[in-house]
Amino acid sequence: MTAGATLNRLFVYGTLQPGHLRWPWLEPFVRDQRPAEVRGSLFDSQQGWPVAVFGASVDVVPGVLVLLATERVQEALLVLDEVEHTATQRLARIVVRTSDGDAAWAYHCIGPTGGMVRIAAWHGSAER
Repeated sequence: MTAGATLNRLFVYGTLQPGHLRWPWLEPFVRDQRPAEVRGSLFDSQQGWPVAVFGASVDVVPGVLVLLATERVQEALLVLDEVEHTATQRLARIVVRTSDGDAAWAYHCIGPTGGMVRIAAWHGSAER
């Protein structure tokens, strides 16, 4: 799937999850949510948040699939790209597919993961 304005789902696995540090930035745009997972590897960045590398891993990244308000998708993505600092060349917003087959935006680590600790799930800063 190509990047387009009609994709109104977002897969979150770290600080954007409900109840976590950056949820307040996402919550105003949310219409629904449910647990989900995407094939990939999850790492503790050692900076207070996780990063995920999506792709051919045999592992899965657990998280939440969020349905965004259709009329606010572009606004939400602008806000979240800023919050997730996609301009830093560490994360890129890409399209992933959940284990249930749903396409969704997600923030993928494009920087090196050397020195990061692989984790099964993100539970907050206590994971550090």
